[in-house]
Amino acid sequence: MNCINCSNWDLKHSTLRAHGYGLCKALAPAQPGRTFSAGNACRFDKFAQAPAETVAKREKVIG
Repeated sequence: MNCINCSNWDLKHSTLRAHGYGLCKALAPAQPGRTFSAGNACRFDKFAQAPAETVAKREKVIG
């Protein structure tokens, strides 16, 4: 249940994506600019498993 495996984690639109930090779409209305690392465990009960191909793409971008 880490951010990299969650469909709510948005790496594409994060200004810190080069450093491995993404945005949580589930928190966007309340906390739009808050970023989370790929290894961060979900503390908001909003985890939704992302497809394997999405996770693979994220891992490739992060390195």
